[in-house]
Amino acid sequence: MQHFKITNMHTNKVINLNYNELQTMLRANRKDFFYNYTIQRIQKTNILKNIIAFLIVSCGSIALLMLGGLLDKI
Repeated sequence: MQHFKITNMHTNKVINLNYNELQTMLRANRKDFFYNYTIQRIQKTNILKNIIAFLIVSCGSIALLMLGGLLDKI
């Protein structure tokens, strides 16, 4: 799900909303929304993706070290 950072240009107050909450806010304040607020999309990373990437890199590094050790013995 997409997340958005909404900033009030006059008070610099920041609100973090998901897509559905943003739609609700737009429906309520459509008339003056774009005069008072800026919208910025936020890319939220998943912790599980980071862990999997770390494991893949770690396994690759260990495999290269083992391969180097085998080539030294030849």
